[in-house]
Amino acid sequence: MGTLFLIRHGQASYGEVDYDRLSTRGQEQAGALGRYLAGARLDGVYAGPLRRQQQTIALATEAASVAGTALPASRTLDELAEYPAFEMLQHLMPRLVAEDPKFEALATAPTPGLLDEAFHTILGRWSRDEWHVTGIERVGDFVGRVRTALDRVIRAASSGARIACVTSAGPIGVAVGLTFGIPDERMVRTSVVIRNASITELRFRSRGFDWQPDQLSLVSFNLTAHLPEELESHR
Repeated sequence: MGTLFLIRHGQASYGEVDYDRLSTRGQEQAGALGRYLAGARLDGVYAGPLRRQQQTIALATEAASVAGTALPASRTLDELAEYPAFEMLQHLMPRLVAEDPKFEALATAPTPGLLDEAFHTILGRWSRDEWHVTGIERVGDFVGRVRTALDRVIRAASSGARIACVTSAGPIGVAVGLTFGIPDERMVRTSVVIRNASITELRFRSRGFDWQPDQLSLVSFNLTAHLPEELESHR
């Protein structure tokens, strides 16, 4: 059996114009992650293409090196990118406001609570494939993309390999969902609770893979024991 560690990137710059970069806390989380991975005996490392994903593995690699371990060189896998959250908000917010006028306040007096409610409402409609926009990835395509990425990683792994993938909450939710064969919507719902810099561990059959539930096993989910309490965060 092989081992697949699915790692969410460190905390991004939530609420800022340039969201796709690690915050100060996110950088510290990546360092703690690297110190943990120094003892994980990894055979391969992959990361998604987003800046926050790439920064996380770069800082983790530096921290592991300081701890005395050289991690395998990271390979970028575009399919490990997150679902198109900002594109959804941009194109679907007018539809949300038309259905529920309370969200009009986001244009004049936005609050974090109202923004979160709007995002989760739109995410729910998208994840059920009720709302979609031409040119924006649909939920089924997102699940298929992540599935393709995991298939590539697993098929390339040698027998008993230990592989780490630095990605985002959405792809981790998909991976967990594939182990149980749950609907796309539930996969996206699972992703909502995933913490920054957390580690989810799966076991997989090293030779051949046909995406039946018994080919993947969930060992642990959303663990942050490698982070000091003051560095734990959700968004």
